[in-house]
Amino acid sequence: MKNNPRELAVIALTKVFQNKAYSNIEISNLLKNSDLSDADSRLMTNIIYGVIQNKYVLEYELKPYLQDKKVELWLDLLLMSAVYQLHFLDKIPDHAVLNESTEIAKQKAGRGASNLVNAVLRNYQRHGYKELPKSNSVYDLSLRNSVPRWLVDLFIDQQGLDKTKEILSSINQPSHVSIRVNTNKTTVKDLQEALDKQGFDVHPSKISSVGLICKSGNLVNTQEFRDGLYTIQDESSMLVAPALDVQPDSKVLDACSAPGGKTTHIASYLKDGEVFALDIHKHKTKLVRENGERMGYGDLISTGAVDARKAKDVLNTKFDRILVDAPCSGLGLIRRKPELRFFRKEEDLKNLQRVQLEILDSMVDLLEVNGKLVFSTCTFDDEENELVVKKFLDKHLNFDLIPVKHDPALDGSMTHGMLKIFPSDYFTDGFFIAAFVRKN
Repeated sequence: MKNNPRELAVIALTKVFQNKAYSNIEISNLLKNSDLSDADSRLMTNIIYGVIQNKYVLEYELKPYLQDKKVELWLDLLLMSAVYQLHFLDKIPDHAVLNESTEIAKQKAGRGASNLVNAVLRNYQRHGYKELPKSNSVYDLSLRNSVPRWLVDLFIDQQGLDKTKEILSSINQPSHVSIRVNTNKTTVKDLQEALDKQGFDVHPSKISSVGLICKSGNLVNTQEFRDGLYTIQDESSMLVAPALDVQPDSKVLDACSAPGGKTTHIASYLKDGEVFALDIHKHKTKLVRENGERMGYGDLISTGAVDARKAKDVLNTKFDRILVDAPCSGLGLIRRKPELRFFRKEEDLKNLQRVQLEILDSMVDLLEVNGKLVFSTCTFDDEENELVVKKFLDKHLNFDLIPVKHDPALDGSMTHGMLKIFPSDYFTDGFFIAAFVRKN
């Protein structure tokens, strides 16, 4: 069943929940190694994301029919994928879901497994969808949105109930693709017209003047992409390079650079300057260089495989701009990487805060006096953002917090000079940006 989209979906889901694999990478690998039609590719992708985004709901629906029976992970995921199709995908005939699910179980584990799948699904079909509880309790919000209770508690504690409900209702909606236009090679308008002619329905970003968004489509497989006219990048991360206030002759350190989207954005502002891009993994610095070459900035970008926490011990030069796009929980990415909600643990937030502060501490002596340091994350958790800023300023009295340079349209996302975007605000990744200046 190499080209069976339902079986491939279960294979990918098993890797996600058994090995903590990322769904987007598993989907990409399966698409490369199978001969699925476009329709089957969409079905497989839909099932994978749908099961992850609705995991608690699907478990709730199946519980009366499985009772306390322990089943293997793949079988549990096969049942969840079937219920997802039966309830959420109205264009698929029920008999197709039942027949294929029982056949997959039979091929994998014999008649006993197929009989179980058949019995559970026919039972579910007979009794129908069980309505979910509708209260605003942490348990009910967790269940309805398939988000762990500790995360719901955290969101409510930090953002309040109303904002939490907004965030939760937005993160399970399908994401779109966004691209950053390389305005040194083309204009936003010209690229939009070129992509529209190829059948891509693209329109301008609401938050970045160099961004275009597209509901779907393979935007990596175009001549324009190969020619470096754009790169795939979330809209909210397009706000980071402008916050650095890069000048044509700036000497910039990008301390955590891979895969290089922000690095090339920084390079787009340079003429006589340079950007030195670090990453802890050598193979990822290769990605940064390749991205830079494709975009036309190879001569402005150099790379080094360095742990940013040790940068002060390795580098013997100073910079007038430093970007720390720090490792974080990635909670702002849950729409595109829905499995992150299950991978993260509460203790991760404190551990990540410690790493972020170690990286920032390592940057202090590498920044010129009057130089600017930008700290960014793809999370909206206070512990990894505002608390990191406070601890950094408390320790380094020669640094001041300065307002993040931003478009006036984003004034509503600014608090105490820091920019914070929630996934529900503009349908982008959740993101945080703070800027500092070194006084002496």
